[in-house]
Formats: sequence, structure tokens, C-alpha cells
Amino acid sequence: MGFKLVLNVLYTMGVALCFIVAYKMFTTHNYPVMAGAMIVGVIVIFMKLRLLKQVKETQEASQSKKGKSAK
Repeated sequence: MGFKLVLNVLYTMGVALCFIVAYKMFTTHNYPVMAGAMIVGVIVIFMKLRLLKQVKETQEASQSKKGKSAK
């Protein structure tokens, strides 16, 4: 679970970095690099959402397992 926490932080930093780069490239009129940074940012967002879904499923499975053993 610790690995997933670190991975989530890295994804968040990656998204922020991609959109900062996209903004800087937009202000300097370097549109191909801006588009690339935005595409990478969107891909990282999808990866982050998949990770969050996995964590949620893991927690639900863990809680349902605890609930069954308590009965």
C-alpha cells in the first residue's frame, strides 16, 4: 500500500508539471510542445484514476473480508 501512496504522489506531481510546462509553452507560442505536455498530462490523469480505482477496490475487499470474519 505504501508503494501505491508514493505512486499517487508522483502522478500528482507529474500532472502539475505537465500543465505548468503546457502553460509556459503557450505563453511562448511553442504549440507542439504544449500539445505534447497536455497529452502526457491527460495520460497521467487516466493512470491516476486507475490507481485510485484499484485502491478503492482493495479497501472494499478488505472491509468485506473483515465483516464476514466478524459474523
